[in-house]
Amino acid sequence: MQITNAPVASSKFRHLKILNIYLAGVHSHRDYDYLSLVSFFDASPLLEKFFLLVSQVQSKYDWFEGDPSSLRQMSAHRHRNLKRVKISSFCPQKSMVELARHVLENATSLECLTLDTTPISYRCSGDILDRKCPPLDTACIRDAHKSYLAVRTYIEGKVNSTVKLNLLGPCSRCYAL
Repeated sequence: MQITNAPVASSKFRHLKILNIYLAGVHSHRDYDYLSLVSFFDASPLLEKFFLLVSQVQSKYDWFEGDPSSLRQMSAHRHRNLKRVKISSFCPQKSMVELARHVLENATSLECLTLDTTPISYRCSGDILDRKCPPLDTACIRDAHKSYLAVRTYIEGKVNSTVKLNLLGPCSRCYAL
């Protein structure tokens, strides 16, 4: 197990309660260190809701597989007010798994963690019979399935009984996993 110290911003966003981060563009998210986003939590002591939206993840990413003891952990950062976290386009990239586990281990007031394994807005409402999800290619469905299994393997066991884990995959009405 490797413990990492991230740069700590000294309460730069003292009154921030909701933070949305959208990572998009043509640059590769392959090398992005999602665990570094913890510094935003440290800089926002009143943060209650955090939403991370990542543009569609490509199947060529390095999926984390192996011993969870090789995952990094941040040293003793407690996030006392963080209640709701949602990560869209969740994939088992090592640093994204580390971020999810960090939230579960250090957000002492966490009520709900939502991990959506599909790209943003790739789900129909489900209750309107004539509405269907936008097209989703086979590779994306396959990646969502891998992501789903990774959550079951590396994250689900870290979920406290007081936390609701919402694990979302492709719409079951429009796509089969």
